[in-house]
Amino acid sequence: MAEPVKVAVTRAAGPTAYSLLYSIANGEVCGNQQPVALALLDSSSMLGVLSGVAMELQDCAFQLLQGVTVTDRDEVGFVGADIAVLLDAVPAAQDGAEPSDLWKANVRRFRAHGRALDTYAKKSVKVLVAGNSANTNCLVAMISAPSIPAENFTCLTRRDRDRDRDRDQAFLHWEAPVIRAGARTFPNSASVARATCDHLCAWWSGTKQGEWMAMGVVSDRNGYGIPEGLIYPFPVTVQAGRWHIIPGLVLPPLLRQNMALCARELLRERDRALASLVNSHL
Repeated sequence: MAEPVKVAVTRAAGPTAYSLLYSIANGEVCGNQQPVALALLDSSSMLGVLSGVAMELQDCAFQLLQGVTVTDRDEVGFVGADIAVLLDAVPAAQDGAEPSDLWKANVRRFRAHGRALDTYAKKSVKVLVAGNSANTNCLVAMISAPSIPAENFTCLTRRDRDRDRDRDQAFLHWEAPVIRAGARTFPNSASVARATCDHLCAWWSGTKQGEWMAMGVVSDRNGYGIPEGLIYPFPVTVQAGRWHIIPGLVLPPLLRQNMALCARELLRERDRALASLVNSHL
């Protein structure tokens, strides 16, 4: 049997992770011949819940599941990780919390995740960020892990869409998650988990011939006039674990306007995040 793929998931006691973990253990991400080992990360106050989740996974007797680790420490959960799913963004709305405090909390959190990934994960690790301000959180993690290739960091923008083979029409489906710069609110945790599973599956195994997906990736050399140095949603294909931005798609004028608006918003977020890193000496 092949060596297990280690998948680390943060906020693993949350409802999104609860749905996702069973899909990973059942072979829906890495394939039905690939063993996996799970590392479940959450706060210390949730370790009891995590232990219960681990017991449930083991009780299911998934043939591909080769082990489950429960921890509240990045330096344990990220060791040797092949895939890291970061679900622990601070929510956009918390009672009594100032927006600036929430922003700083996310910058601190993903700075720490990036540094831990840089130190403990494999250099080939695939990192997926989901949740509020996913684009900028992903960027913070990426710049905090300089020894891991930038292309190994992506954020969730995928949504279910009709399997329309007309590219102009398909691009209209791609538009929706772009406008909110990765902060789109999914209707429920199950749909986020499904989108996360589909994103990881395509990234791991590749997109089918003639199909593409929307993925938040580093914007360098994108060919669509988007400033470099962002994590931005683009239409991509994936082969051999590497994504490639589709060049030359014909864009309706409204979509170009929305893309420019999204880019300006992400530039502001990026500058704010970088300033916070400098001012906080993180």
